[in-house]
Amino acid sequence: MLRIIALAFVLLSPLRWIYVVDDAKCNGCCNCISSCPQGAISLVAGNAYIDPELCDGCGTCVNHCPRGAIYREWYTGIEEDESEPRTVSFSQNPVPRTSVTVTGIVPFSSVQIIDRAGRQILQATADKDGHLTVNMSDMPEGSYLVVTEQGSAVFTAI
Repeated sequence: MLRIIALAFVLLSPLRWIYVVDDAKCNGCCNCISSCPQGAISLVAGNAYIDPELCDGCGTCVNHCPRGAIYREWYTGIEEDESEPRTVSFSQNPVPRTSVTVTGIVPFSSVQIIDRAGRQILQATADKDGHLTVNMSDMPEGSYLVVTEQGSAVFTAI
């Protein structure tokens, strides 16, 4: 049965996708540098480096890398001690534990659930109290990103 881990999340800043270079695969060819529309990539110690503050997550660089050295990950942009946190809470619903409730959302605002591959799993609207219950029964194990108008948080389904 699916079980939800992590009952509350602290949001330090909105999460977003950025791209990162695997130094073991990068050969320093610079194809990605010239392809980046944001100018976020530079050569550091013989390998490409993507500045997360400049990267907008467009992914153009991935198609220009002949070695497949660039991959996507979630980026918060803030160290744990740099910000006053905001909280969105999650609660595990009673048996059969096939859903999770997200609270603390702006009432009637849009909520998206996104998987690690960047696919939108669900788009829904919070209720008048700022709650949303997500049916997890068809979702495979793994980490998911919850995106709201207030920011984002990650939860893990196991």
